[in-house]
Amino acid sequence: MQILALAVSLAADPTLMYVGGWPKDLLVIDEANVKVVDHIKMQTDVPRTLSLTSDKKKLIAITVKDSGIETIDLASRKVVDSFLLGTGAKKVRVGGSALDPTDRYLYLSVTIAEKKIDRFDVGKPQFAVVDLQEKKITRTAEMPKEVASAGGRGQFKVSPDGKYLWAFRDNIYIFDTTDFKLVDTIQLARPTFPGMETIFLSPADDPHDAPGMMTAIFNSTDPVVHKRMWGIAKINLATKQIDFTPVGPAVQGMTGLRLSPDRKTGYTVAISGEHGDRFTEFLVIDMTVPKIVNRAAFNGRTRFTQGLTTDGKQIIIYGAGNTIEMYDSKTLKLLKDVDIAADMTTSLIPVMN
Repeated sequence: MQILALAVSLAADPTLMYVGGWPKDLLVIDEANVKVVDHIKMQTDVPRTLSLTSDKKKLIAITVKDSGIETIDLASRKVVDSFLLGTGAKKVRVGGSALDPTDRYLYLSVTIAEKKIDRFDVGKPQFAVVDLQEKKITRTAEMPKEVASAGGRGQFKVSPDGKYLWAFRDNIYIFDTTDFKLVDTIQLARPTFPGMETIFLSPADDPHDAPGMMTAIFNSTDPVVHKRMWGIAKINLATKQIDFTPVGPAVQGMTGLRLSPDRKTGYTVAISGEHGDRFTEFLVIDMTVPKIVNRAAFNGRTRFTQGLTTDGKQIIIYGAGNTIEMYDSKTLKLLKDVDIAADMTTSLIPVMN
């Protein structure tokens, strides 16, 4: 009887995926059959980014208009808190964002513009800390010019102890979260593997990555013969240790890396060419070596995001439209193409109940 009850419980608690969609929805999708099972109405606007809290019980959404911040309770599927960063004449444009391990503070890069009688007064890019309990920006600090040169764009990660904010730009910058003083700079042109240029980060955290780790794709150019390569970067956010391993010749572009549940296999997409000559290809990587062990071309849309189901059995292609394509991660063949009747605006966030 206990085994039967457990089986019923597991069947009743599927993995759900959450994604923002027009006009002001958070869509709830059953991962197993790629079916929309619910719509959560947002209070401020359409979601632009989603962050899962460390206890996996809530989502923090940043919305488009007036940079709204909304907290969604996953059990009740309701917005339980919302407020605006921009109000009246003041507009706050949000770039990168990261949620701290306590789930109380949201670290942002922001540009604040204030409407005057005859002009908009646009400030310099800043770091901002949003206290989700006090519902406001409680601290700001001007960005160093090296980080601000990207217009505040890029990705942030917070170390597991909450002490450091990692900013990924042309180089990697590490800041103390108490005063935003720069404590370390990792020159991507001069790391352990010389000539590294770019790190391709996935738009959302990989649920299968090791705690405190970030595994990503990088590009590099050999400083002697100038041969361009791509490889695997393993970044320890706590110790600042970074390992770079080359894998193969560089291509025009790549999506972020997604790991299988056992972290032994990685999945990415290589992109080359433009318009009629555009070529998209799945790459399957043995992460223990690492090396490419399988590859297959597919009809990739102009813009898309790549994901992976929580069991690692299917690759997900979605975004920049209203369809989700599911591919078998072994055969790399298309299994289904599902219309969810809403243009997607955020990354898919999977949550296993």
